[in-house]
Amino acid sequence: MIQLTRAGLVADGEDVEALRRKFEKEHWVRLPALLDPQLLSLALSYIEQGRWRENVVSGSVSYSEYVLENGAAVNLLFFVSNAPRFLQTIGEITGCDSLTWFEGRVYRMAPNIGHTDNWHNDFADGRLVAMSLNLSPRGYRGGTFQMRERESRRILAEIPNTGLGDAIFFRISRDFQHRVTDVETGESKTAFAGWFSNRQSIRERIGGQASAGIR
Repeated sequence: MIQLTRAGLVADGEDVEALRRKFEKEHWVRLPALLDPQLLSLALSYIEQGRWRENVVSGSVSYSEYVLENGAAVNLLFFVSNAPRFLQTIGEITGCDSLTWFEGRVYRMAPNIGHTDNWHNDFADGRLVAMSLNLSPRGYRGGTFQMRERESRRILAEIPNTGLGDAIFFRISRDFQHRVTDVETGESKTAFAGWFSNRQSIRERIGGQASAGIR
């Protein structure tokens, strides 16, 4: 088992090794129940209290969604995702031993209102591995993660990550693209998603934000 708790990370060495072999071969892995029940319940309660804004991006990478504004939920998830032992463990699983920072957002894709995500690769700013953590307490149809080879467009993975608290991790590379299919019916898809990089340490990142007056 690999699980984030309020007290820290619980990680079994044999599980880490099995996941490392799978990631090396398939370029993605799933970690079921990544958040323990207490931490998951706390995150969900904070999300329910949060405020959402519409986020629409057009250009070479286009998508539309709701984004949760920074607050208790985002701060909690950032904190546990940047725990040094968690960064080290994800580095061991993915073969990216120099991971120093995770950044991302809590987003929501709702059915039947035009929320969509196009093929892209996120290969920038030292990003090496991506994570998508399912925080959808109710069921939905669609919202499937897909990964493909950029040149051949051959599908490498098609994953309906619908288990509450489950997370998928996948490789970021010029050679691969990914997307989330439209949510078709049911409730909205909510996830905490972002990237592990090797550009800055958490101390450098926080220090840079403070000096820039970012709050």
